[in-house]
Amino acid sequence: MTRIIDMTAPASPQNVPAHLADLSSKCAALANRITEQIPRSDLSIALANFCKYVGGELTQMSRFYPENVPGLVWATRNIFETNLIIRHVLASDDSFRAWLGQALQDEKDYIEGALAFAEQGSEEFQSLLRARLTSLNELALKHELDFSKPFRVPSLAKEVGMEDEYIGLYKLFSKYVHPSSLLINGWYSQKPDLSWLDVFLVKAQMYAGDAIYRLSTACGFPA
Repeated sequence: MTRIIDMTAPASPQNVPAHLADLSSKCAALANRITEQIPRSDLSIALANFCKYVGGELTQMSRFYPENVPGLVWATRNIFETNLIIRHVLASDDSFRAWLGQALQDEKDYIEGALAFAEQGSEEFQSLLRARLTSLNELALKHELDFSKPFRVPSLAKEVGMEDEYIGLYKLFSKYVHPSSLLINGWYSQKPDLSWLDVFLVKAQMYAGDAIYRLSTACGFPA
């Protein structure tokens, strides 16, 4: 199993995209292994999905580097938050079931948002959306799941002893993922400083490597 130290090997700028793509392939390989070797269950599906998502964000980073700095930062933030969610979800069955319940609530929110616009459209489309809402309620009853709100990232970070890390990272993330004055009036039109990008590259690799380790361990695979 790849160690975190292997995931953060120094690379020259021209080799960074290939390195990130390689890390992404490791995530895909683990997802395939889970699908092929672990009996299908809600948990095994969720673990494989985590792998695919982290791998997808690493692929995005390989495409964004070095020009699309906001894109790189978005992906790093997503990997960081996913790492926190994985830690929380693996901690207890209640946390895992809350994670499943969030999928129901997320889709319900999405459909209700679509209905707000669908009122101007066809009655047939509105009926389809309302039918899906009914199906979600039936799924919740069938699987004894509660419609759950998303986890609060600050709470997850505090729970796993990473509150200081969270505070520091979000001071960095916020200037790029929001239309901040500094981004619009300065950084957006400037050529990115590759040394600053290293902060996000290293953090993304660390959290991706840790996620792979935790998911592998949860499946009983050698770490």
